[in-house]
Amino acid sequence: MNAVLFFLFLAFVAWVTVRSFRMAARGDDLSILPQVEDEFSALTIESECPELCFDGRTADIVDEHREGFTDRQTNTYTLVAVHRFARNAHGEYFFFISEGSGRPFFKHVTQGNAKIALGRKYVAPTQVSG
Repeated sequence: MNAVLFFLFLAFVAWVTVRSFRMAARGDDLSILPQVEDEFSALTIESECPELCFDGRTADIVDEHREGFTDRQTNTYTLVAVHRFARNAHGEYFFFISEGSGRPFFKHVTQGNAKIALGRKYVAPTQVSG
């Protein structure tokens, strides 16, 4: 059984490696990713209500969608935007969209809307007894 798992793991690693080389060889443009990561990490919201505070360095990314297009002539993929749902330590959800331009969209999301948008990935906030 362990040998089978080991070979499945090796096959997965080989697949990821080949896929990465193909993307690099094709010249896929993911150049906005570093800027998006910087924008997300730099987001800090302070509030008198601790539930509404946000720090991009410590937030959990619950869901991420990358938006882009493929040029049919060159078969290269260009990333144009990253959409994220993130959760703070209090279980509150926030929505982030960035095109790597330095002006991301960022908004608190109600629990009801987060539940609808995230489906199975949604986790209700835990009640802290005091």
